[in-house]
Amino acid sequence: MKSKWKDVPLMHKIVTIISIAVSLSIVVLGILQIFEIWVYAINVCIPLMGAVNLCQAYMQWNTSRKVAYFCIGTSIFIFICAIVVFFIK
Repeated sequence: MKSKWKDVPLMHKIVTIISIAVSLSIVVLGILQIFEIWVYAINVCIPLMGAVNLCQAYMQWNTSRKVAYFCIGTSIFIFICAIVVFFIK
């Protein structure tokens, strides 16, 4: 079921905009990493992927709790891996 943007709650709009902005920054950081402009861009990119996953969990919470729980689980996994990689380097 599609809803119009004006009918969406304010918090959902905020999370959607944050998710889009963070996704765009992930793409930019990925490009910087691929072209070796900023070698450590991946260290910022990976935790941002976890943040986008948390935004998706929030947006899916009312429609599909199983998907939201999966997003939360994968976010925790991403953050743990990012912390481990940060301390190994």
